[in-house]
Amino acid sequence: MLRLAATTARRSAAKRPARLLASAKQAAKARAPERDLSSRQLFAALGLRTFSREELRQRFDAADADADGYLTRSEAAELFGRSLDVEADRKAAARAVLRRLDKDQDNRVSWDEFRSTILEEASRRDRRIWPLAGTMFLGGLSVGAVMPIMPILVSELGLGPADYGVVISAFGLAKLAGNVPAAALVESLGRRPLVAGGLLMIASGYGVTAFADSTLDLAGARALTGLGVAGLVTGSSMAAADLSTPLSRAATQAPLGASFNAGTIMGPAIGGGLAALVGPSATFAAVGGFVALDAIFARVMLSETRGLGSLEDGPPPDTKISTIVRRVKRSLNNSSELRRLCVANYAYWATLAGASMTVLPLVLATDLGGLQALGPGQIGALFAGQACISVVGAVPAASLADKYGPSTMIPPALLVYAAAFGSLPFASAHSYEAVACAMALQACGSCLLGSAPSAAAVNAVADRDRAAALAALRVCGDVGLLTGAAALGGVAALSGTDAAFFCASFGLV
Repeated sequence: MLRLAATTARRSAAKRPARLLASAKQAAKARAPERDLSSRQLFAALGLRTFSREELRQRFDAADADADGYLTRSEAAELFGRSLDVEADRKAAARAVLRRLDKDQDNRVSWDEFRSTILEEASRRDRRIWPLAGTMFLGGLSVGAVMPIMPILVSELGLGPADYGVVISAFGLAKLAGNVPAAALVESLGRRPLVAGGLLMIASGYGVTAFADSTLDLAGARALTGLGVAGLVTGSSMAAADLSTPLSRAATQAPLGASFNAGTIMGPAIGGGLAALVGPSATFAAVGGFVALDAIFARVMLSETRGLGSLEDGPPPDTKISTIVRRVKRSLNNSSELRRLCVANYAYWATLAGASMTVLPLVLATDLGGLQALGPGQIGALFAGQACISVVGAVPAASLADKYGPSTMIPPALLVYAAAFGSLPFASAHSYEAVACAMALQACGSCLLGSAPSAAAVNAVADRDRAAALAALRVCGDVGLLTGAAALGGVAALSGTDAAFFCASFGLV
């Protein structure tokens, strides 16, 4: 009897862990899975767009069903009532909300906790922007590397000014034509594939340039590069928009432009030294290989941000080119703010192409008022100084744009830019030191403008129309880039460079 009791006790003890394990598995299966709720998902569930105090108060009061001044777990679950179909998912999301917002751990969220935490997270720059900034730095390095080599290659091929004009125009026209298709692809394929694909097209364009032996070959290579730039800019700007809110949009986009400009500053020295060693054609081939490595870096290191605020996986939106065109028209019709931004962007890029990139180099390279013309190295140093100002001032200017609103920054930035060109006729009549000061003022205006137009365009439309709004903004800028040089160059030819600078200043005002 005693042996039987002992045996029974041993069997029961052996079965107990198995029963406990089975019970634990059953409990784990019944319990709702924990989920990590991102800031963007929380913002989407709350329906936040402007993040103003009034909007936050309205969303808090709407979620506070019993009006006791606190959000409980059940009220947090209701935030996702229409976003999540499964009750377990709603409960898990509610627990994630409390973990994120409940700072004093009392299982409820007060108004102060809600407001302070939302504003803190909405104002924070997302760390995922830095690998993209690294990609843009490498892209800028490659662009800077080929800048001093293209004229040498054109000279070796025996092309005249008209042929060179065709080559330059091919890039601008291809970039202009690629904006809308890129806006469609960025929605259907995603941001990362478009960045990597754009870099591969740029690499291919450089590779074709290395073997070009005619105007047609060179124009085709530049057109391929222009299409790649359209894809790169579209993918990177949409990724920055996905990673930011209206409180951090300019600050999130600023590292991209600053990194690209920094690479552009460093690139000419590298490209010039390489061309002296192996020649211009081989340098283009080497730079093309470098850009291809940058594309691989982008594919491996960048995070895909499409649908970042979505709580559920779903099919990609309708992204036919005709759909994007309709969205562009709808956005322009519905948003007077977007229309004003497009006009301002056109004016800026037309002035940049005409006054800064066409007329100003002629002034610097010509004897005016008894002043000795500057050499290529000195002219390059002046423009490099402008780029340095843009790099150093990009992040502080973006912080001002996020604090006061990107639309608020655009008028003063354009006025500073206009003052710089208005002062150039007087500066060029005295000394090139005065011209350098005017150019520094121009760089300050450009720095203040920075990413404000793109940030304001994204803020001006609904989320589904962001790609279309950015496409409209870029199209207007590219049209200005194509027409500004011809227009202000014609004014300079007919009435002199001073008249061209005054026209540029008047147009900006």
